[in-house]
Amino acid sequence: MMQGCDPRSHSHAVDASFIKSAAELADKSAGFISPHPNFGCVIAAGKVVGEGYLYAQGTTPAEVQAVEAAGVCCQDATAYLNMEPGDCHGEHTAVSALVKSGIKRVVIGIRHPLNHLRGSAIQALRSEGVQVDVLGEDLQSDIVEEARKSCLLVNGPLIIRAASKVPYSVLKYAMTLDGKIATTSGHASWISSKLSRCRVFELRGRSDAVIVGGNTVRKDSMGLSCLFH
Repeated sequence: MMQGCDPRSHSHAVDASFIKSAAELADKSAGFISPHPNFGCVIAAGKVVGEGYLYAQGTTPAEVQAVEAAGVCCQDATAYLNMEPGDCHGEHTAVSALVKSGIKRVVIGIRHPLNHLRGSAIQALRSEGVQVDVLGEDLQSDIVEEARKSCLLVNGPLIIRAASKVPYSVLKYAMTLDGKIATTSGHASWISSKLSRCRVFELRGRSDAVIVGGNTVRKDSMGLSCLFH
């Protein structure tokens, strides 16, 4: 006898899909809003009715953007956040916007990684009667865990810094088959491909600082922009 589909599986699949969308929105913030985390918000009522992400320092919070975009459709809708809201200056604009909009449920990918903010927004929302479900805690399944991983990745550098107390760093270098990164004469020639150099520029754009060797400063392009010579 065939068993019917578990309704929780369908519900988790829907939640996971919208959380992944919020994480994808948040990723658009990378490189533009440091030291703030990458925030994305999707509001859904059967379909997406509003969304937003933090696109520059000092701009409107992602949750507020999403609420304004959704308007009256917020009533009894669900808001999906890649990460728990949190502002180092103690502002509660995001939480206030969600509560006042009539949102009945908030699904959060991960708790805020900074200890002094972790759990504060979740508690504030619940105290206002909003249902809050956190992935990996209130919602648990394989498909939910995949969505949670996307939220971890989009703020990976912040999470690592919060846990280890040291900056997240990426080492990039190109090397020949015999282990060389440059000629002894100083003659420059591309080792890596155009595709990999494009990837390097993408990584630089998402980074707060770029550290180079002394000879790069003395002999190379000071703007590190000589990509396709």
